[in-house]
Amino acid sequence: VLESLSEKGYLVVATPFHLSFDYISTCDAVIDRFERIAPMLARQYGAVPVVGVGHSCGSLLQLLITSLFPDTPRAANALISFNNK
Repeated sequence: VLESLSEKGYLVVATPFHLSFDYISTCDAVIDRFERIAPMLARQYGAVPVVGVGHSCGSLLQLLITSLFPDTPRAANALISFNNK
């Protein structure tokens, strides 16, 4: 999915995570990874909308990030196979 988006011209930032049932800590790690690269991307591309994309647990994490961390706004989320909760 990410390669397909990239081939269509979308900027893709993948934030790998260690699978854990401590979802809040995992969300913190995902946010931290994204926030490390975001300033450089903003300088290079300007302001762009952030769309969270996740499959299965990644879907859950994107949903939690959007719901519990208001300082990390998303323009949208694409949640694929959200079925682990």
